[in-house]
Amino acid sequence: MRCHAYQLPSEVYREIEAQILEALANADRDQLGYLLAEHDLKIELLSGEWRALFAATEDDYFQVVDPTEHRARMAVSPEEIAGFVEMLRDVERQIEWTPISFGLAELVDALPVGMDLVGVVFVEEDDDWMWSESTHELVAIRPEVYTLIEPHMRKLIEAGEWAQLSRLASDHCEGAIEFVDDKWFALGQAIVTRTPELVPIVEASLSPPGLYQNIREALSLVADPRSQPSLDAWLRVHSMDHNYALFFRDARKERG
Repeated sequence: MRCHAYQLPSEVYREIEAQILEALANADRDQLGYLLAEHDLKIELLSGEWRALFAATEDDYFQVVDPTEHRARMAVSPEEIAGFVEMLRDVERQIEWTPISFGLAELVDALPVGMDLVGVVFVEEDDDWMWSESTHELVAIRPEVYTLIEPHMRKLIEAGEWAQLSRLASDHCEGAIEFVDDKWFALGQAIVTRTPELVPIVEASLSPPGLYQNIREALSLVADPRSQPSLDAWLRVHSMDHNYALFFRDARKERG
């Protein structure tokens, strides 16, 4: 699930501030869209970006976050915007967030410094992304990215929010190998038969970079180029670039 930042002129924000806060708490996304129609800038934040931002500011600004309801909302008033921009422009924080920063970088450049000219409202994207077909995947995540998004991935695993977890991993991955059902099941059977030490790792869904070399060696034993050509090609060509964290995406968990 991604999120959009809506920049509103300060006079517009102040006029409807009470309605904004009420709507963030209770309204559906369409109602919020009508309320924020007079925005003069809209910026998309990827799944890991808004989560990092919200976690860093959860005690400072009004937020409504509910993974089960697919809600990710925050309001920063014109009176608060100077402190918010100062936080975003902190050099150490910018360096820390660089591996996942796309929309955040655009937001930093767009917001005025030291002035109360705008307010910003963050609202989750619509649910259209959830209707795309789920696929089995092996997703590779660079270690510096994994450091930033792992806590959020763990929370989604605990909550059983597998579709959101897959969206988060896909938004920030280095690469992914897709498997149709029969190839995924064949890979699982080969792992059980030939490399059973991988079974608990696959079942856990997420493995840290420290396990990568052992996992890679084990996968190379079951990556038959005839039955698993994509996995075999990735292991031969790309797998040595980094010690990746791996997300084993079992689409059955998303399909219920």
